[in-house]
Amino acid sequence: MRSFLFLISSAIAQNLTLTPFAEVGCASTRVGDANWLWETGAGTFPSCDMPVRGDIGSMCIDSNGQPDYTSLYVDLASAPNRIGCFAWLASSCVMDFRRVLRIEFDFDVKSCGSIWAAPLWISPQPWDSPGPTSGEVDLVEACPVGSLYTNFATGGHEMPIGNPSDLGGPKHMIMMIDSSASLVAGGTLRTQICDFGRTNCRDSAFYEDFMSRVSPTKGRGQSFPYTFLSDIWNGHGGDGGWTGCKAFNNPNSQCQYVIHNIKIYTVDGRPMFSGKCGALNGDAVEVVQIV
Repeated sequence: MRSFLFLISSAIAQNLTLTPFAEVGCASTRVGDANWLWETGAGTFPSCDMPVRGDIGSMCIDSNGQPDYTSLYVDLASAPNRIGCFAWLASSCVMDFRRVLRIEFDFDVKSCGSIWAAPLWISPQPWDSPGPTSGEVDLVEACPVGSLYTNFATGGHEMPIGNPSDLGGPKHMIMMIDSSASLVAGGTLRTQICDFGRTNCRDSAFYEDFMSRVSPTKGRGQSFPYTFLSDIWNGHGGDGGWTGCKAFNNPNSQCQYVIHNIKIYTVDGRPMFSGKCGALNGDAVEVVQIV
């Protein structure tokens, strides 16, 4: 009780907001600073029919007061107006999928069983239809609404993660690409879902020969640029994704989720990023530049 009261008083003193995700390393949050990797999307997105906003997203702070610049905490329950299209992206941190060995991160989701939320996905630019060969990777997505899946825009072998209303505790995801740098290998993409702490891992969704089938990498020595995104689509309609995911407007949603400690490991062991994006490097050579 004393430690909890201390956490509350400390949060108030530092203008922090407490979260229900302390176990995953997100005891509290604050508005992201110049080193935070996430920014609010701009304009409109095809899947949601209202202007994008990002007022319910913030950066995680652990119980020792340390920020995680890769993190994103989203709290729709706190919004006075929960109707809208909410989106964030890490547009400064562009990935070449030909260099990716694996991506790992922690996450948790609560009360998101009645809304179309995608806590973390990766999209190429450009995004070329059709969906199955677009190269989109929906690492954690409540699609169809009421379920939590890893999806590939209807490609590959999409599989469930758990209950978006309550995962029963934080999880850890590992995404791996076989022989990603090779133009002759198929480059199968595989995922594993683990309990927090990288324990009790199980094989999950996969896309056989991903690298040789999708437009951003097929026959290319360097992929189209990929970026991380996160969103909640709670407007009144959208494109085929809105229909396909069985989305609907829910003005009373209490959805909350957190993405934490994203790390990217490369095929050759050299860091993918520099500057503030160095926070994403799993290959710890590059020194993170703090602005």
